[in-house]
Amino acid sequence: SSLKSMAIMSDEKKAERDIAFGFAKVAVLLSENMHRVVALDTMKRNVIWSMNLHSGASWHKIVHGGQFISLNDPHGNGGVNDHEMLAMSYIEGASSSSVEWKCVDGLSGRIFSRDTSPVKASISQIVPLRTSSHQPHLHDSSGCRQVALLVHSDDTVSVIPDTARSRAIVDEAVAAGKNGLFVHSIDKHTGEFRSQIVSRKAGSNSFDLVTVGTTVFDPSQEKIVNVAYPRRGEVMQSPSTVLGDESLLLKYLNPHLVVVVTEATPTFFSEMKPDAGEESTNGFYNSLSTGSSTQQMRKPLGAAKPGEGPPNVANTAAPSLFVSLVDSVSGQILHRVSHSHVDSAAELLEATNVPVVVSENWVIYTFFNQRTRRTDVGVLTLHEGMIDKNGITAFSAPEQETTFSSLESAKPIVLSRTFGLAKAVSALGVTSTKAGISSKQFMFATGNDQVISLDRRFLDPRRPNGDLKESEKMEGLMKYAPMLPIIPFLTPSHVHEVSSVQSISSSSAHVESQSLVLAYGGPDVFFSRVSPSKGFDLLPDDFNRGLLTVVVVGLL
Repeated sequence: SSLKSMAIMSDEKKAERDIAFGFAKVAVLLSENMHRVVALDTMKRNVIWSMNLHSGASWHKIVHGGQFISLNDPHGNGGVNDHEMLAMSYIEGASSSSVEWKCVDGLSGRIFSRDTSPVKASISQIVPLRTSSHQPHLHDSSGCRQVALLVHSDDTVSVIPDTARSRAIVDEAVAAGKNGLFVHSIDKHTGEFRSQIVSRKAGSNSFDLVTVGTTVFDPSQEKIVNVAYPRRGEVMQSPSTVLGDESLLLKYLNPHLVVVVTEATPTFFSEMKPDAGEESTNGFYNSLSTGSSTQQMRKPLGAAKPGEGPPNVANTAAPSLFVSLVDSVSGQILHRVSHSHVDSAAELLEATNVPVVVSENWVIYTFFNQRTRRTDVGVLTLHEGMIDKNGITAFSAPEQETTFSSLESAKPIVLSRTFGLAKAVSALGVTSTKAGISSKQFMFATGNDQVISLDRRFLDPRRPNGDLKESEKMEGLMKYAPMLPIIPFLTPSHVHEVSSVQSISSSSAHVESQSLVLAYGGPDVFFSRVSPSKGFDLLPDDFNRGLLTVVVVGLL
């Protein structure tokens, strides 16, 4: 009985393990409606500290980390181990506006410094910056290790905090890039996406902005409903995918990728969609819905019988939802896909929620399809190309670029597939681990107040339609199925209801097998520890350590 009691880990031991393995985190959450910042202990499930923000502010933002520093930096310089952050509040006045900022310790809530900085124009973009130096920094009444570069609507730039050290950090970021520091701004009203480069004015403490590229989403034809970015500091295990025949599928990894989701305006949709029995004369509609008149419609691979020709089917559904992949440095559109998700222009008057998550070379998005009355899950995977299994030998290797350039590199090869899901989706997320070795799981916040997960293999656009070949079995591909399964034991929320989730974030632990997931945005906050590839580097809580000790001592 003594050995049995030793096998059960005490609460104190569990707390020590949680800290040692990096399971215990502090989640700093911002409520713009309540003008308040709250820090939660994810393991004890209590509030550590809270802080009120300016109640008359138009919006609030928390700025943490930097562009060129991994969020998993073990030295605490801009990573999750660095506790310093900026809490910013934009106060708009009749004649002038200002930004009230506070430099806060995320663990204790201690305010290191605070001030109010006047701004001459509205803010279109906030760029987080932090020094990569490991030198300690002593706080003063007006400084902070965390810096925010503000891009204004009048093409000016300001820095918060506005100190000599903050401007030196901006200079360091400008010098760190091969061609300088690139920023971008998006105006949802005019549909303009502008890429700009930051430079220091000669003999001045201010900075200049020069426009590099521009893309316009015509607001009379489409409106921007969502913008998504790659996850900062994501750890990737390999830049290629090993296929079943031992060839390599190269990933297209662009840190400047931006996903812009747009929806057709009701007026343009009415003009674009032809009436029954009529042929549309709109070139934009024809190019997206039916393609060239000389090109035959093709069935997916494996859908046609040998010797059977492609069916003569015309697609009369007008495209109404568009997903564009934009390079934020060059400003050019890399790829664009369209979906037909409504039947009438009146349905476009309803608010459309299109959650998007970008992970490595994967882009996942969901939307409710009014035509099929179900949730559609769109998947895009971006690739540079392939290397044959005999392409790399001890004596030869294909020529590959060692650096990536948004201005010179070729556009990606995109594989796409659309799946169905039986539940509405309000938010998307993806697991992250310490070294990126564990398999990825995508998280879905569903309309029935659950948080479910799906292995990335279910969403692979390369899933074959026909019977699996031997090489496909070796790779682990599954046969294509139009509907994604909801697996009860892959539901992290289990029996708990998590209401109105708007965002799902994840963080890595100190062990590779574990990923920490936080779902929030509504009245409920849900935290869970998941194991995408099972707990291969952990002993279970009920492991009999006492018996193991006795056996080892006996053997010695």
